[in-house]
Amino acid sequence: MFKNKKNAILATLAITIILLSGCSTTLAVPTTVPSQIGTQPANQPLTPPAVEPPVQQNTPDSSGNTAATAPVALPSPPVLQNRIDVVYSHMNQRCPTCLCFEERLNTVIEKYFSEQINSGGLTYKVLNAQEPPNAAFARKYHAVGSQLFINTVINGFDNIEDIQDIWNWDCRNNRAGFDLKVKNAIEQRLNG
Repeated sequence: MFKNKKNAILATLAITIILLSGCSTTLAVPTTVPSQIGTQPANQPLTPPAVEPPVQQNTPDSSGNTAATAPVALPSPPVLQNRIDVVYSHMNQRCPTCLCFEERLNTVIEKYFSEQINSGGLTYKVLNAQEPPNAAFARKYHAVGSQLFINTVINGFDNIEDIQDIWNWDCRNNRAGFDLKVKNAIEQRLNG
């Protein structure tokens, strides 16, 4: 996973600091060199959240007997080989800034990118990097705290970017400015 012991030790130290502090406000952790990221195929591409069909309900027929009705299948967007995956990761303990990130990201995605979400050209997930079901995600993205990732998937190959600047965009005091910077970052990759 790590190329040398020094990176492994630094990553372990960073995770320990994050767990003790509950927030990763300014911590930078060595990650894979960007030129290496796109050279590996996407082992587990992010997919839109699964939509569960409605629960079966028993309805009485004309004789008063109940019969199960078939669940209605809801369509889900296609997962495209070329798309943008926007992922916000967080830890169990969250600071006000981390919570602001999630709130504003949800707003930006809903307001500006619902068409791309519905077409499958964009996916969006918020994941707790400490939950066991998200362990593969945390390894793939090198998620160690509150982080915004934009993964430009081209022909099934990942090009993951950890958007460190999110911490400088002043989410709590300038929400409109923060929203615009997030919108521009996503649009730049969609149009790139």
